Amino acid sequence: REELIKKLGIEHVDIEQQDILLNDLASTVYSRVIAKVSDKLGAKDLDELGQLIDRGDNDAVEWFIKSKFDHYDKFVEETEQEVIEEIANNIQVMDAVYKGEKKPSSMLNL
Repeated sequence: REELIKKLGIEHVDIEQQDILLNDLASTVYSRVIAKVSDKLGAKDLDELGQLIDRGDNDAVEWFIKSKFDHYDKFVEETEQEVIEEIANNIQVMDAVYKGEKKPSSMLNL
């Protein structure tokens, strides 16, 4: 937790806000994992996964995905690292823009 907070540059943010940001990060990682998994599943499996997601049974969703993918935990860890790196890089760029060290190339692409 502390290493992640430091990497994201939010160590000076109050703990309540840190918790909110870390929960948002977890949701983003979960969404990214589901999106990547969806790209690799067939129509029948996608239907079944969709039903599990609609029921809100996260344990069943995770079990289903694990049953379809070897090395699922490593896949999730790599996806988590991708998201963390993207956020950390975006924070650095936004910080540079804020400090006037860099101009944004567009409103959407800092």
